[in-house]
Amino acid sequence: MFDISKLAVSPTSIINLEDTEGDQLDNEKGEPISITVFGPGSKQYQKAQAIRNCAILECVRKGGKKMRDDDQREMDAEFLSACTASFNGFAYKDLTGAEMFKAVYLDASIGFIAEQVNKAIGDWANFTKRSAKS
Repeated sequence: MFDISKLAVSPTSIINLEDTEGDQLDNEKGEPISITVFGPGSKQYQKAQAIRNCAILECVRKGGKKMRDDDQREMDAEFLSACTASFNGFAYKDLTGAEMFKAVYLDASIGFIAEQVNKAIGDWANFTKRSAKS
């Protein structure tokens, strides 16, 4: 009998970042930059998703049909930050850790990064054993 657990996904994946033209982003040393994220099969992702779902439900309970744009951006940045394991090959200002992650995801001038991570993190295929990147 086939053991379905052999299809389990990896808890993390590396997302190689691209510029707005779709070209690989490199740091000053010419090395590709990437972000390691926790995916849908990980406890970190599931916890972050539960927190996000509670925030949405709370908004609805208060009579809101749609969350304010600023609140939505904040919630999305918190979700992505909670699902981020590391930034690879780059930094952001003088920040570190979760504070740095959230600041990057909130920075509208580099919003294409949050969009790439948000798209890749929801795709189970990026976390299969045979997948090494998005």
